[in-house]
Amino acid sequence: MGDPKRVGLVGSFLEKFNIIAKNREFRLGVGIYKGKEILACSAGIGCPSTAIAVEELINAGAKTIIRIGTCGGAWRSDISAGSLIIPTSSIRDEGASLEYIPQGFPAVADIDVTNALMASADKLKFKKFVGINRTHDAFYGSQKTITKWGLYLAEKRWQKSDTPILSSEMECSILFVIASLRNVKAGAILAVNSNPEPLKERVANKKLLVITESNEKVTRKTVEKMIEVALEAMTVL
Repeated sequence: MGDPKRVGLVGSFLEKFNIIAKNREFRLGVGIYKGKEILACSAGIGCPSTAIAVEELINAGAKTIIRIGTCGGAWRSDISAGSLIIPTSSIRDEGASLEYIPQGFPAVADIDVTNALMASADKLKFKKFVGINRTHDAFYGSQKTITKWGLYLAEKRWQKSDTPILSSEMECSILFVIASLRNVKAGAILAVNSNPEPLKERVANKKLLVITESNEKVTRKTVEKMIEVALEAMTVL
C-alpha cells in the first residue's frame, strides 16, 4: 500500500496489532488475522520506493506479498467506482523495472495469489474485475501517455472487444517483476475510487476531457472491501 495511514486501517481488521517501525514513507505494523500473522507495510507512491519496500520485505523473510491500493478511475466504462480490480499482469510503462531486467520480461502476478484473491472476493460477494493493469511513473503525466493505448486498440478488428487494459496505477509491475526474480509469491488488488476513464471514448472523441471525481465515502468503503479480500486471501496462502 502507498499511504502510511492505511497501515492503521489494515490494523483495525487485526488482533494484537502494533506498529513496529517507521521511516520516511515506510510504516510497518504486525497483527493476527484468523490465526495468521500479517505484516502491513506502506511503500509510498511509485515503483522506486515500492522496490525498496519489496526488497527489504523479502530480505526479512516475506514469502507472499499482496499489494493493496487505489487506481483512480478504470479504463472501461462498465467498471464503476466501488469496484475491485485484481490484476493478472501489468504493463511495464515505467522505468524502475528496467533497472532489473529488459522490457521483454513480463510483469505477471502469481497464479495462486490471484486465484486466492478471486475466491475471496466471490466469497464476500464483492464486485470484481480480473485482467491486465498498466503501471506508470508520472502522477501528473501527459494525457498522451494514456491515449496511446487507446490508439493501439482503435483498430477496426478490435472494436467489438472490451478494452483489455482495466486500470492504471504506479506500483504493480515492479512488485510482480521483483517477486518473479526472487521466487516469492505476489499479487495485487485495486480499489476503483473514481468514475471511469474509458480508453475507447477518449480515442473516438478527441475533444473529450475526462475529469475523474472521487467520493470520500465510496473510497473508504471500497478500500475496506479491498483490505478484507486481501486478508481473506492470505489465510489460504
